[in-house]
Amino acid sequence: MAIAAVLAWASWIYVIFAVDPTEAGIMSRILFYLTFCLALVGTLSVLGVLYRVKWAKKDQLLIREVRIAFRHAIMLSLAAIISLMLAAKDLLTWWNFLALFVGIGLIEYLFLLMQESRRA
Repeated sequence: MAIAAVLAWASWIYVIFAVDPTEAGIMSRILFYLTFCLALVGTLSVLGVLYRVKWAKKDQLLIREVRIAFRHAIMLSLAAIISLMLAAKDLLTWWNFLALFVGIGLIEYLFLLMQESRRA
């Protein structure tokens, strides 16, 4: 996972320096956001697993910790990407930002409810 994150960061840096947004058009923006999202997901996943296993001392199976950290990394990365997209269009306001995190919080709450229903 860490190697994939490093490769994703390298890809993002390559897109920044090698792709001309005026020539590539929409494809350059897609590559920029996609590689940045993958890099964030990989980095946040690794950091989340390290936190949950080393510092939080969770007693669950490692695969469960990885799954939870990966889910959180995806949601936080999507929040960052959506925020960047809104900021690029001058649509990022505090209420849009708040609505985005409330929506992510609701999605996480639904995951927790589904997890509890499986245990019962």
